[in-house]
Amino acid sequence: MHRASSNATHPKKTILVTGASSGIGKQTALALAAQGHTIIMHGRNTRKTQEVRDWIVERTGNRDVHAHVADLSLMNEVARFAADINAAYDHLDVLVNNAGGQFGSTREVTAEGHEKTFAINTLAPFLLTNLLLPKLQRSPSARIVTVASESYRQAGQPILDDIELEGHYSMARAYGFSKLYVWWLMRQLDARLKAAGVRNVTVNTVEPGSAATALQRESIRKSPWMLPLIILWLPFIRTARHGARTSVLMASSPTVEGVSGEFWGNMRRKHINGKWISADGERRIWDYCERVCASYLTDVTQ
Repeated sequence: MHRASSNATHPKKTILVTGASSGIGKQTALALAAQGHTIIMHGRNTRKTQEVRDWIVERTGNRDVHAHVADLSLMNEVARFAADINAAYDHLDVLVNNAGGQFGSTREVTAEGHEKTFAINTLAPFLLTNLLLPKLQRSPSARIVTVASESYRQAGQPILDDIELEGHYSMARAYGFSKLYVWWLMRQLDARLKAAGVRNVTVNTVEPGSAATALQRESIRKSPWMLPLIILWLPFIRTARHGARTSVLMASSPTVEGVSGEFWGNMRRKHINGKWISADGERRIWDYCERVCASYLTDVTQ
């Protein structure tokens, strides 16, 4: 049993983890609860999220774990969820943007008209982070940790005149671009916070490596042709617990206090080839997300 223990190594923090009802998010919430933190765990399904909350409490002995539910593919749900968090908690010390999705070979759109992969993996972290930023700024030392993926390298050259892939959709492009774009958004946010003189909020991106999660099951269900590829890749896939390690490090370790604007994986800084960095691309993705989410945003960092 993992018993809760808040100590000098891990001073108690209030931490929100999205997508915490399964996979890497579940293991992230478990590890952070075991350190003794207040955990706000998000899931999409009420029963499953509550069951995982109870499981974490049983495993860790930490009863300061709270379940909240929202469908983060819909921006009105993201805004409602953010309002609930803002009303329920005085401040946030850490936001872990972990929730994500990967879909099939046919382009799907949400009820709000957005390509589903982009909505969950890119728009939702952008909107949620901005809506919770005032609560994070109330912390003496806040951290924003966003889960991306090495897949950002696999989609090819970004198609910035068709961001939601109305005319260029493929599953690989949708997923790869969504992870590249959310990384760009976090780089842009880091730069904007620094320019505004905000020194108590750090922004970092992490990648978990290949881990066994529900992401593969959803992809296989909608695109059965992927199964042979997954089988070939099995020797390289690690557990969700292993995949959560870098998120946990960046959320809680004093060794990374003050670190900001970086991409981490396998518990260390990653060197990113300069061809994947684009100041113009970052601004265009930020501006696009800002326009799409304009009706929900009242305090976006300029």
